[in-house]
Amino acid sequence: MKTITIRIENDRDAVLLQNILHSTKFEDVIESFEEGDDLTDDEVKVFNERVEEYKRNPSTGKSLQEVNEFLKKKYGV
Repeated sequence: MKTITIRIENDRDAVLLQNILHSTKFEDVIESFEEGDDLTDDEVKVFNERVEEYKRNPSTGKSLQEVNEFLKKKYGV
């Protein structure tokens, strides 16, 4: 399964795109959210765990360049 994120600047275009996607056969799940939506409790917990792990052992982290190279190799991004 592929996930595609599209940033729409106005509500009219967002509604139009949602209606188009809902009318297609390939549509599985369409989610909509506003920027600045709060994180769920589970997301906050995972984030805090990862920060603590990094503080305990900074060598486990990866540079932005390493992450970009990984994504490029794996997903062609």
